[in-house]
Amino acid sequence: MKKLILALLLCCSVIFAQMEEKEKSISSSSLLLQAITVTIGGDFIVTGSFPSYKSQRLDYFITSIFNEAQKNALSSLNQISSIKQVTQELKKYPLRNITLKRADGEILNVDLLKFRLSGDFKNNPYLKNDDVIIFPFYDDEKGFIEINGAVNKPIKFQFVDGDILSIAIEFAGGLNSAYQNINKAEVSRLNSTGNKEEIFTVDLNSNFKLKAGDRIRILADENQKGDYKVLVLGEVKNPGFIYITRDSMTLRDVISKAGGFNLNADLSRAEVVRKYNANEVLKKYNIVDEYLNNNFEKLLLPETQLKFQQMKEALSMARLSNLTDEDTIFFNIDNQLRVLRNEKLVDFSKLNDPNSEESNFIIKSGDLILIPDHFDYVYVFGQVPKTGYIKYSRGKDYHYYIEKAGGLAESARDDEDVVIVKQKDMNWITKDKSKTIIEPGDFIYVPKEIPRTFWYSFSKVSAVISVIGSVATLILLLIKL
Repeated sequence: MKKLILALLLCCSVIFAQMEEKEKSISSSSLLLQAITVTIGGDFIVTGSFPSYKSQRLDYFITSIFNEAQKNALSSLNQISSIKQVTQELKKYPLRNITLKRADGEILNVDLLKFRLSGDFKNNPYLKNDDVIIFPFYDDEKGFIEINGAVNKPIKFQFVDGDILSIAIEFAGGLNSAYQNINKAEVSRLNSTGNKEEIFTVDLNSNFKLKAGDRIRILADENQKGDYKVLVLGEVKNPGFIYITRDSMTLRDVISKAGGFNLNADLSRAEVVRKYNANEVLKKYNIVDEYLNNNFEKLLLPETQLKFQQMKEALSMARLSNLTDEDTIFFNIDNQLRVLRNEKLVDFSKLNDPNSEESNFIIKSGDLILIPDHFDYVYVFGQVPKTGYIKYSRGKDYHYYIEKAGGLAESARDDEDVVIVKQKDMNWITKDKSKTIIEPGDFIYVPKEIPRTFWYSFSKVSAVISVIGSVATLILLLIKL
């Protein structure tokens, strides 16, 4: 019986203790959710008194106020350029040397940038009722420190009196472990007029005092390690990104790393795309971007970009030229073809010879290698009923493909005027066509017979008579003279 009473008393004491703890927790939570008033002053997007809670820290409160004020400031803008410009200006408020004044007279110096980079809550205190936050005035054009070189994250940040080299390195995310022999820093300091520079080379472990406008470069042995790779697409066994060495791996080695060519690879149309002109740059980056986003159906150069490139280059070339009207027509044709036809850097068909220039062609990081499959078609167009691609048939001459396209139309010229255009060099063949071997990719063009109407003949005769009349008049004048 005594044991039962004792157990009941113990149980009651535990229950009462839990209830008391719960009441304290509720009371504590109520205090944290208690509304307070905080005032913002100085160089900030808005100033004045704002509601907050005791549970809020300074950074959260400031971020909330800033986001709301920025939203209101941008609501009346509709131009993307204006929105971007205003957004950049609004974000330039100071994050360091912030003064937090308490109602009881306590004054704290807060460095929100240090909190955001290090997570040190010393620089992100809880707010109290009647706190006053004062932002210092900050000139980002002159009152800055910039650091780059062998650091993890180059950064430009607000200068505060007392800043030393180690603080700048901390803000830059520390030293980059990819570099070796990091022990010096170079500090560039301009005079007040900005036309003279003083260079300080200092040890990293020194407490070198910085000044506003200092630019720091952390010195280290040059590191040539990098993410060197090339994208290989098309008819290889393992298409995709191939990792390479810096400016030392050959095309033959890259193809070998990609597993070699597939049986249906068309080496005559394979190419290496490199950034040697603007068109190639646009083509390369568009293809790589679509590949990374798995948009395989869009691996083409955007038409608008290509037309702009053609127009820009044509106008630039023609600006100082002395071409006649007739010359300009042919120049424009040749120039547009130059942009469109992709002059090949390498003949892939020669890769079988390990000593060839093509086999030893050095691939650079960022190159794009395209290996298309065999194109077993011949294109017939012009005066035939069904223009388009006809399946290639070995040994057949051009008559075969014209018949497959429906034969000569009524408006077509004679068979002897048919033109064969070779795919390899775009050469026009008009003679000995029956002896010409048709190959995949070739074009067969059937020109149109020009109608000889009465008015067509009349215009030609009129032109001849006009010329004869002019000559006769000239002869008469010479006789009289």
